[in-house]
Amino acid sequence: MNTPFSRAARWLEALYRVFGYLAALCIFIMLVVIVVQVVLRWSGMTLPGATNYAGYLMGASTFLAAAYTFHEGGHIRVGLLVERLGRFRPIGELWCLLVASGIAGFITWHAFDATYWSYRFGDVSSGQDAMPLWIPQALLALGSMAFTISIVDQLVRTLAALIRPVRIKSHGTHPVRSL
Repeated sequence: MNTPFSRAARWLEALYRVFGYLAALCIFIMLVVIVVQVVLRWSGMTLPGATNYAGYLMGASTFLAAAYTFHEGGHIRVGLLVERLGRFRPIGELWCLLVASGIAGFITWHAFDATYWSYRFGDVSSGQDAMPLWIPQALLALGSMAFTISIVDQLVRTLAALIRPVRIKSHGTHPVRSL
């Protein structure tokens, strides 16, 4: 069945995967920058801004990977608390996702705001390279936006599972719950 919901779910999963690949690319580029800096130091030269670039790439990889990691269930969750709720567990999950989406949305809003103002004022890094700060900030903002989308996606899925009626199918003598 090819419903709009299933098409959106496939599109979002592809988006999370792309951001995961971008995070891996940032980590690989960070490795290259560090290795180049080490080799250059052995030869008595330096790569201006290498430390800053490594830091920008580390931050970008962290934020870019957040959505993929959340979608794949790799983040530490408040399972200890939620599992003790028993039959109220779905409500606890919903509450946690609401709070998380609010916090992630707040971070995303301010990440885009900082990127905009850095671009508008022409802010550059204080290092030798004078990198325009909006470039690494844009990667952080995009990663936090994807993370917010992934949390809201999970929130909608959890809410849909709570609202959707449960159908009982009978297979032989054992009823099977179908969602």
